[in-house]
Amino acid sequence: MARSVFTLVLALAASAPALAAAPAISTPDDLGTAVAAQIACASIYVAERAEADVLRDDIRAFAPFMTAVTLAIDRKARTVTASAPGAATRTALYRPVAGCTLLTGDVSTKTLDTQAKRLKPMRRNPAKPWPVGDAPVPKLQAAAEARIDRAALDKAVAAAFDEQNKDGYPDTRAIVVVQGGAIVAERYAPGFDQGTEMLGWSASKSIMGSLVGLLVDDGVLKLDEPAPVPEWQGAGDPRAKITLRQLLTMSSGLTFSESYVPGNDSIKMLFEAGDMGAMAAAKPLKDAPGTNWSYSSGTTNILSRIVFQATGGTLDGMTRFAQKRLFAPAGMTSALIEPDDTGVQVGSSYAYATARDWARYGLLHLNKGKIGGKQLLSREWIDFAVAPTAAAPRPVYGAQLWLNHPEPAGERRKLYPDLPADTVMARGHSFQIVAAIPSQDAVIVRLGWTPEGHIFDWNKHLSRIAAALAPTASAP
Repeated sequence: MARSVFTLVLALAASAPALAAAPAISTPDDLGTAVAAQIACASIYVAERAEADVLRDDIRAFAPFMTAVTLAIDRKARTVTASAPGAATRTALYRPVAGCTLLTGDVSTKTLDTQAKRLKPMRRNPAKPWPVGDAPVPKLQAAAEARIDRAALDKAVAAAFDEQNKDGYPDTRAIVVVQGGAIVAERYAPGFDQGTEMLGWSASKSIMGSLVGLLVDDGVLKLDEPAPVPEWQGAGDPRAKITLRQLLTMSSGLTFSESYVPGNDSIKMLFEAGDMGAMAAAKPLKDAPGTNWSYSSGTTNILSRIVFQATGGTLDGMTRFAQKRLFAPAGMTSALIEPDDTGVQVGSSYAYATARDWARYGLLHLNKGKIGGKQLLSREWIDFAVAPTAAAPRPVYGAQLWLNHPEPAGERRKLYPDLPADTVMARGHSFQIVAAIPSQDAVIVRLGWTPEGHIFDWNKHLSRIAAALAPTASAP
């Protein structure tokens, strides 16, 4: 069925009227307008932030090649157009519930709107008890508060803002800390609050991994069978041996350049390609499947397209699946993953959610796939997702998740030396992090917008917060 859906999608694309292709990203300025259109569109339409704030804090402050960008917002057309001297002008289209899509010219805006016409938002349940809703649970809250070092925790959270947010710039934008099932710390920069959806960048990969996990739990996909990718089914194609497990663990062996400079695979995929999964799937093998670890956003977008095909081959089907099986039951009612031109959600990079909803995602891993009393992901899947990838040179990656395991020999270094070894993380560009720490029964979320050339010291700030929480139990 998946292959027939894919064939239909190709046929429809082939029969569409010819449109101007996306301009090639040949200079940093070209990259600046493409990134600006995508980001500003979501910041304005999804997060509903002020246009002037978005231009100042999200676009011009983000990277040197974006300082000259200007924005044109057409609210009737639901578009944001980014321009800069000497750069190609780029436009992104907003569709309710779906979010924003950078226009590549592969399909018309009418076709894009048709893709999203049946999408419906999720209903919030603020009156329900945390974590499915926002109402605190008094007994849990009191027990959690009694165990933490309040003064130290407040100081650690404040430092993550005060040491970063100079001259009014909102670098750290949100921190949420959960322990013992209760929110024990929560703070936002001016202009942001509990209702502000924020971009996870590559933390999105972990969510897409969970969607794959649900299909594996359902028996629709098989971990150790060849991945259902149509382009690899030709006679003698060595990529036909790539399994779903190898895609999930970044050990497929496919060629993909992850560095973010004009001309590289990551840039061509995210800002030129209308079908990102197809672009990534067309890459040749570099290594035998399963023998080498290589971090790749292209790999995650191949997984995204597999989920798309397995859930009906439409944006509506994929969105409904994510909402019904993961987001709504977890209480993540703000969450969305923006799609490419074909309607496939861009699992590598474009998930948005409030800080509390990102924390809810962390709780899913903290509680072995269970949230709100419901087992959403099987224990078997969670155990697989947090097992170190054998092909990786260090035990710091599982299945679309980062790990903090020490090396078995030599330096025995951890990714974050001062955090517990059982910490599991979804991480993204500009220092987004959702850290679940089972030995402390804790989740720490930091969302921000650290400009190019600057850092947010994950180890320092998260370990300060973790140290102020209740004493650690024996690590599992």
